[in-house]
Amino acid sequence: MPTTVATMKAREKTESTSLADLFDRSVSAFAERPAMRWKEGDAWKDLTYAELGRRVEDVAWGLLSLGMDRGDRFAIFAKNSPDWAMADWAGITHGFVTVPIYDTLTAEKAGYILKDSGARVCIVQTKAHLEKVRSVRKELPALRHIVVMEEVFDKFLEPGEVLFEDLPKRGQAHAAKHKDELLKLRSSVRADEVASIVYTSGTTGEPKGVMLTHANFVSNIDAALSIIPFEPGYITLSWLPLSHVFERMAGHFTMVRAGCTIAYAESIEKIPANLQEVQPHTMMSTPRLYEKFYARVNATMAESSFVKRFLFRKAVEAGRQYVREKYVDGRVTKATERKHKRYDRLVYSKMRTRMGGRIIFMVSGGAPLSPEIHEFFTAVGLPILQGYGLTETSPVISANSLSNGFRIGSAGRPLPGVDVRIAEDGEILVKGPLVFEGYWKKAAETKDAFTKDGYFKTGDIGRIDGDGFLYITDRKKELIVMSNGKKVAPQPIENQLKTRPGIGNAVLVGNNRPYIAALLSPDLEALRKVSKTPDAAATLAHPDVQALLARHVAEVNEALSQYEKIKRFRVLPAELSPETGEITPSLKVMRRVVDEKYKVLIASLYADGSTT
Repeated sequence: MPTTVATMKAREKTESTSLADLFDRSVSAFAERPAMRWKEGDAWKDLTYAELGRRVEDVAWGLLSLGMDRGDRFAIFAKNSPDWAMADWAGITHGFVTVPIYDTLTAEKAGYILKDSGARVCIVQTKAHLEKVRSVRKELPALRHIVVMEEVFDKFLEPGEVLFEDLPKRGQAHAAKHKDELLKLRSSVRADEVASIVYTSGTTGEPKGVMLTHANFVSNIDAALSIIPFEPGYITLSWLPLSHVFERMAGHFTMVRAGCTIAYAESIEKIPANLQEVQPHTMMSTPRLYEKFYARVNATMAESSFVKRFLFRKAVEAGRQYVREKYVDGRVTKATERKHKRYDRLVYSKMRTRMGGRIIFMVSGGAPLSPEIHEFFTAVGLPILQGYGLTETSPVISANSLSNGFRIGSAGRPLPGVDVRIAEDGEILVKGPLVFEGYWKKAAETKDAFTKDGYFKTGDIGRIDGDGFLYITDRKKELIVMSNGKKVAPQPIENQLKTRPGIGNAVLVGNNRPYIAALLSPDLEALRKVSKTPDAAATLAHPDVQALLARHVAEVNEALSQYEKIKRFRVLPAELSPETGEITPSLKVMRRVVDEKYKVLIASLYADGSTT
């Protein structure tokens, strides 16, 4: 890939010492370029970088009018939107500390974060979010104001509650009396100051507030840009929650640093339509979206004619061969090149058109991506740059790159300036400027998170191959230890199950048990086509559906060791959902929640005392 102006700039030693500095430079450098795009009714609206700069300043003055001061925490409890992004920039560019809260959290969980962080202001989106905060407000002595993004009648608001759209007006009145206050705050923001406290999802215990500094984020942004060529003018479709540190760093901060346009998807359901409308050059996602796209393609092909199925199968085989030769062998034969060009015209180009037609590459993070899916998308000309990281590492530790090394199934090579090593027990250890400051008000947990020589303990198991590529095996705490002492990594097996039509999600069980079993979360839309009935219960009980799922399990078992094989499975009554707490808003399975909720169903998998 040729070196461009943007990538050359990214490779230079950055002069940006804080996110405030980074933002100001981008507003100046890309003033007339569109920074944000969102849909109102049937039309997409644009906001330039210059306009973004002015609006951010207005919101910052508004926050000051609410009594915010340097180092104060303010929370954002809302879905993705331009207002979310502007509120974030307004705070972190003036020394305030953003505390993101997933918009799907319950009042109890949101209240815990608000209380633990000591947030003085909470920005909410809807009446529903407002009611959640109101229900726990008596437990939040530090909370002074609630700001509501959604338009509501003034009479609906209670004391201490204001509309987001009124912040600029309040800010102007405040500015008239305190002219230099904002400038002093902005110019005094330091790289070593905390920019954000991001709470972990608490998949294994109480959520912890991860303190990330301006330097953490800026170092990670510029290291990522040195190997991934986001260009000024690229459009990215943003749909992951901005509360997720992956989207915040890669789809928010990095896009502004590179001068890209961020288009905000209407919803996850509207992504296929938004892709056609926006025609992005890139997008970030967790594996779940790519899994859904893959399942939809396979389901469509299964209903096609024999000729179309045959052509598709041959095209995928040729594409996979091309990927292996290009990225493993390092040389594509002429015969493979000819096949790939022919199928590109007949098959691949049509698939790219369904994704908008301009995708150059996509990025995957948040969880391991199945090698089968990774290879498939890359084969059809939609390369996925899989990366790896954690909230505590700002977040990107490693990533694949089309110019700096790409390997199917891997999480890429460590970013420049990031030191990765593997402990004796297989745990991935990390050191570098990306590593967090510590856990908010949790000194003991902070100390326990590091080795004696200063490496952060990721809690993930992995390996590094001879070419420096990092492979993630599983979460250390999620390894299943069977009653015979055998250890099984569930994620790779679950990922294989999730690629099969009709399986929305999968959770392996077997801790202290004699064999491995599985809970399958159904993809009802796909299974109804098999059962020919709209009724969910009838669909799941249908013999053809049960036979299909049994075949899927048997196919996955073929590649597993004897002790890893799934001996039994049960189908859950509904898909796993963030609303029910079974998966996080970033789509990670909450195993302890699933184990507790379905303990009777799990017990039935072992009820006869069999050891086979």
